Order: sequence, then structure tokens, then C-alpha cells
Amino acid sequence: MSLLNDDTSPLLQKTTLAEIASVASVSTATVDRVLNNRSHVRETTRQRVLQAKAALETGRRSSSRNRPWRLKVILPGDAGPSTEYLAQTLQTFGTLGNATIECEFVKKLEPALLARKLIAATGQGIDAVLFQALEHPRVTAAVEVLVQHRIPSLAMMSGLSNGQTIHTVGIDNRAAGRTAGYLMGRLTRQRGTVAVVIGADLYLGHEDREVGFRSAIRDGFKHIERVITLVGGDDRASTHRITKQAIVDNADLIGIYNAGAGNSCIASALRETDTSDEIVLIGHHLTEGSKAALLDGSMDIVLHMNLRAVAEQAIETVIAHLEKRDISPRTIHIEIVTRENLLGIQTNDAQLANSGPARQ
Repeated sequence: MSLLNDDTSPLLQKTTLAEIASVASVSTATVDRVLNNRSHVRETTRQRVLQAKAALETGRRSSSRNRPWRLKVILPGDAGPSTEYLAQTLQTFGTLGNATIECEFVKKLEPALLARKLIAATGQGIDAVLFQALEHPRVTAAVEVLVQHRIPSLAMMSGLSNGQTIHTVGIDNRAAGRTAGYLMGRLTRQRGTVAVVIGADLYLGHEDREVGFRSAIRDGFKHIERVITLVGGDDRASTHRITKQAIVDNADLIGIYNAGAGNSCIASALRETDTSDEIVLIGHHLTEGSKAALLDGSMDIVLHMNLRAVAEQAIETVIAHLEKRDISPRTIHIEIVTRENLLGIQTNDAQLANSGPARQ
């Protein structure tokens, strides 16, 4: 059942410092420092205290468990507003699901650092870990360590091919890639080359999207003679640079499928080379940047994944597993967005302007 099972706001209940301290597993002095916004408090501790306070005050819990579950969330740092928004919504659904969320950011595309963060959770009293996976032996081994300590883990957005996570929450990336390939083939007519831009080979989700894209092109669109791969390293400047270079090096470039982040950078490269009308651009994630690109015509289609749905599904799945309840995880729906149907679709980062980032 959805964590958002009604449309009414819960009445706030009065809580004491001692009650919050007990739920958050900290001292009353620490609670006092957090609530009065004093210094010398770790950010993860601050988040835990605030989540415990919210869980106690709202009383909206999915079980009769006295102490909320402690969930660790590990996400790539400096990965853009969509990732910040995901962290924020995970904290929201954690409160509704009787859980406190400790969100940490790790340097992106660094398997050793991610593995270290995962293993560190074994000594912190964490009940479960949620993270964006990197396809690397060290990460797989770290998940196995969690299993040995009876700490379940769940992957979001991108999973592991042979890991022991309980589930991967997100879209069907192979189907998303095939959808992009079909749309690319239908929107282009002249013979030429298309490019696939991926963040890194470490993202299994990006690999699945590329495989799906290439298979759809092979199946039905012979006018696309070549499919080349560009690796942007999940970096804005690098993605912008390699896109401009690909446009220069490939005079027959007719389309770009961005399987990762950086839609705005690619759209900017198209505008700067005056090729927006010649090159079809398809990408993922509707953000304020990609919305602007759709509106000005430098981007054609966005395959949108609602990160709020990802957060709700992730929290639901983990808590159901911890409480030994059966659940049938569902694949997140892909929305095909053009500038003609933008009205009413929430971008993945619009709320950050009002609420601030998840990371202080």
C-alpha cells in the first residue's frame, strides 16, 4: 500500500527531548543542539534527529514498531539537482514509513569510496542501506559484507548484475533504451550517424539503455548507419566538450541519445554549433534545464522517471522486507515528454528552489 494513503495532514503531537533522543539513539544534549541549530553536530546526526522528531510528531507510521527503522542512503555527490531531490523525497517517505533516514553523499564514480561507505554501515546500527550502485567487484563485495551482517540493501536507478541487493528500484532501462531507439528511428529520415552519450561504464543502467537503443536501431532503422558511444564521465564540462567534438568529427550526425545526465550541456552544444534543427536530441529526466531545452527546440523528447515514485517505492520495499511482509515491487513507469505535453508534469528538481537541498 502506498505510504501516501490519504490526503489529510496529520495532527502534530507534542514530543519531549527525551523521546526524540530515544528514537534517534542520541543524547538529549545532541537533540537540543539540533533543534536550536547549534554547531558541532554531524550532518547525518542532524538528519536523524529531525527525522525522529517528525516521525514522533506526525504519528504516521506503517507499523506498530516502537523505534523507527534506521535507513542509510548513499548517493553520488555533485550529481545535480535531481539527485538532491531524490535524497529529499527519500527523507519525506522515510518519515511516513516509520523510518529515520541518514543520507550521505560519496564522490561519484569512485567504487572504492562507495564500497567503504557500504561496509561502514555494518558498525552504525543501520537496519538497511539504499544506494545508487556502481557495477564493480569492490561494490559487489561490499554488498556481500552487508549480507553477512544481515543488513539488506536496495539499489536505486542502477543496480548490480550479480549482487545480493533485495531489489533494484527504477525503470526498465533496457525497455527505455529501446523506446529511445524507436523514437530516434521514427524522428530521423536521412541516412547518417547517431551518438549515445553515457555517464560511465560503471552504471549498469546506462549500459542497459545503450544495449536497448542499439538493438532497436538494428531491428528496424537501416537508414541509421552507425551508432557511436560517447562517455561523459557524469561531468557537465566533459559532456559538453565531447558533444561539440562529435558534431565536428561527424558531419553526418543526425541524432543524439543521452542515456545519462547532462541534457542541458548537450542542448547547449547543439545551440552553439547551430545544429539544433538538424540533430534530434532524446534524453532522460525532466528537470528545469531539460524543460527549457524542450521549449526552445534544442531538445526533442525526454523519457521521464518520476523520482518521487522511486523514493516511495524504495522505502516501501525496504520496510516491507524488514517487517517480513510480502510485496510485489513494480517497475517505475516511463513518461514520454515533449514540449507539447509539458503542462502539469512536475520536474525532478522544481521543489528544491523552495525547500533547499537535502545536503546542508
